[in-house]
Amino acid sequence: MPWKMSAASFLFGTAFGIKIAWIVVCAVYLYDISVETGQFAIMKDSVASISSDRRLQALLVAFAFGAFIEGCAGFGAPIAISGAFMIGLGFDPFQAAVLNLIANTAPVAWGSIGTPVHTLAAVTGLPESDLSAMIGRILPITGVIVPFWMIRVMVPWKKVWEVWPAILVCGGSFSLTQFLWANYVDSNLVDIAAAVVCLFTMVVFLRFWKPKSHDGV
Repeated sequence: MPWKMSAASFLFGTAFGIKIAWIVVCAVYLYDISVETGQFAIMKDSVASISSDRRLQALLVAFAFGAFIEGCAGFGAPIAISGAFMIGLGFDPFQAAVLNLIANTAPVAWGSIGTPVHTLAAVTGLPESDLSAMIGRILPITGVIVPFWMIRVMVPWKKVWEVWPAILVCGGSFSLTQFLWANYVDSNLVDIAAAVVCLFTMVVFLRFWKPKSHDGV
């Protein structure tokens, strides 16, 4: 490659990387602010008040809240922030990391305000709306499966089926919103919208439904 083209590619890649890094820096900065001001502890107490069941906490934090962080920042921020959240709730650090990595499978395509889709459109030259719509017809299937897989990693199948209604509500509300937003709205806020709907739906659902057996922290 001619050196001028190589230099231009290097500078373009650097500029693109700085944009991504800046998003992550802002996300970590907000996390640090929430810790210093005590808001992070309030959020942990709020989740604990919704349910003390470890399985349901994993759905709320690793899957729903993690998807929100993925939509806002991406690039590892969900594992770091949601993982710290779960450790504060009493999860083993290694288990928290594993669960968040699994949960991140569902929202990752639209991470960091749709950066992967924007990049794919720029590289391929294909319409961004079409790419987002097609991804939105594939990933929602994964969004229903991943919560079951995540909880199965935590507990035996018997304990998984004890909370299957909550898992279905969690994955279903997230995936349906993901599908609708990707196909009919835009590619920027897919994960954020899906995560907000998922969190709201789960909070309402858990007000009226509790598992027969409890898997506490």
